[in-house]
Amino acid sequence: MLPLGAAPRPVAIAIGSHGPGRLRYRLHGLWQLHLYPYRTDAMLGGVACAIRPGCATITPPGAEMVYELAGTRSHTFAHFSVPADAAVVQAPVLIDLGARYAGIEAALQEACGWTSRQAERASARLWDVLWTVVSAATAEADESLVDRARDLIEARLGLRVPVAHLARELGCSHGHLVRCFRAALGTTVVGWIHARRVQRAAHLLRNSSLPMAEIAHSVGLYDLHAFNKLVRRGLGRPPRQVRAER
Repeated sequence: MLPLGAAPRPVAIAIGSHGPGRLRYRLHGLWQLHLYPYRTDAMLGGVACAIRPGCATITPPGAEMVYELAGTRSHTFAHFSVPADAAVVQAPVLIDLGARYAGIEAALQEACGWTSRQAERASARLWDVLWTVVSAATAEADESLVDRARDLIEARLGLRVPVAHLARELGCSHGHLVRCFRAALGTTVVGWIHARRVQRAAHLLRNSSLPMAEIAHSVGLYDLHAFNKLVRRGLGRPPRQVRAER
């Protein structure tokens, strides 16, 4: 289990090199995240790991690390502490990051120099990387599909978002996407789009001086009657009343 309920405190974020031969060590008091572009066998905290390119490992303080390295190998790593009372999430020792690996490695490498100059920025970047790594380990295929769909919807709320187009872009059928949404979120894709449009409209009505027509356009509705109907259905009162309540 990995404590992720509070920001980690990185002690080192760097690119390290080891080998060749057997490497055995412990790191007391600090968690470790390693990203591997190479292939090797290891025993990490008593867990046998067949490490392959594109994998990550997360190990707790005091875990014995044993690597069998055929040659000199370089990898990106982070050593960090976390508050003792931080909430924890389930995470395996070895995680295959797949297509996410390159982006995660680039993000962590960018933070290498921040630990000494911008500690809070390094902490924020490491926290985000850790959550991304853990999500790669815990997400089921359909949950990942729903997450990717939600990301696309969020970025396009100001545009028309046909469900069939979303499905094609995500490489699945219209029916499969709808079933996944209903199973994961208890609503349809269209229902989710409407809910997010209502929430964004409510934000703009309460916190901006934009005209009603502009707010309607910003949430992908180009007809004021349809906008009024959506807000009234979602919030129980018309847009002008929502604005008056701010």
